[in-house]
Amino acid sequence: MWQRVVLASVLATASASAQETADVPAQAAPDRGDDILVGVSYFAGWWEAQPNKWTRRDGSDWRPDFPERIPVLGQYNAQDVMNREIVAAAEYGVDFFMILWYPKPGGEHPEPNAANLERGLLDFMASPEAHRMKFMVEFCNHRPYNVRTDEDWEACIEVFLKAFAHPSHLRIDGKIPIKVHSSWDFYRDADEDVEVCRARIERLREAARDAGLGELLVGVGVGGQGAIGPDNWVVGMFDWTGTYMDLPQLEQREEDYPYEELTGFARTGRLMHAQGPLPYVPYLPSGWNPRPWSDPRASFALPTRAQWTATLEELRQDLIAQPNLGFPGRPAFTIYAWNEFGEGGMVAPTAGEQYMKLEAIRDVFKPQR
Repeated sequence: MWQRVVLASVLATASASAQETADVPAQAAPDRGDDILVGVSYFAGWWEAQPNKWTRRDGSDWRPDFPERIPVLGQYNAQDVMNREIVAAAEYGVDFFMILWYPKPGGEHPEPNAANLERGLLDFMASPEAHRMKFMVEFCNHRPYNVRTDEDWEACIEVFLKAFAHPSHLRIDGKIPIKVHSSWDFYRDADEDVEVCRARIERLREAARDAGLGELLVGVGVGGQGAIGPDNWVVGMFDWTGTYMDLPQLEQREEDYPYEELTGFARTGRLMHAQGPLPYVPYLPSGWNPRPWSDPRASFALPTRAQWTATLEELRQDLIAQPNLGFPGRPAFTIYAWNEFGEGGMVAPTAGEQYMKLEAIRDVFKPQR
């Protein structure tokens, strides 16, 4: 009930705001709607060596129990799989992959086989198909991939600069976007010193300039619910905010919750963030159902074609109506996710859904294709 009350209040505020700016030509809906960038988060967590994400903690393979989730373009991150994924995503209207990249604190990978997490970024940049679409980096700084020293931060910057220099890296009005996954972890890893945070972000910007790559648009991850205030420490340091994924705190039950509860939660949050002091790149959950991993959190039914299409259209209308949604100066969103098969966030073609989600993305955002 509280979510419906909050959503009604946010919608009323958004409606009033839209009415106040209705006469401003720059907010013309058709132009903004045609300008929307479609991004999909990419998790390179699928390797063959054990332990891997296709097996449960007891070592059993969960694929026989969930065969509908098996990806049809390839079950393991590899160059040929990335090549096929780029072609498929680009042909159906995805503009960019937001690739999750994980650092090596102290020069060591903190988990078994974690070196494979680098495959997403490396395989995209090496792909002969990379010219078909864009990519950007989401710097995953959550536990146990925390970057606490300046030396480790410099090692990250070295990787970022190589990505920024790639001809297929996304640019927004000439500027290069990058996202820090977690604002809280970034702050904690700086010993909760805002000035250390600021110095590290300024060092990143300076390194890009010194390399002749130009200016950055540095984003940071925040919770999906509740806009940050104008006095929040990230304001003035970062250029935009975003959320990888968030979900209602509901008790797990045998029956899946309706998909609409998941997307309604996301919409309530993005309309709140639309009133915040920084542009907000909203997320759209393609699903959340982590039953293969015996995750203790609630599971939601995966969407039907009709539900997925309606959710995409609803987001499109919000992006048109709310000028603070997207990158600075460019409406955009990210979908959770291309390949979170274990958690149920799947846009990549699978045995069960086939190309349904990609077809709906094309129909809503790129109908001319």
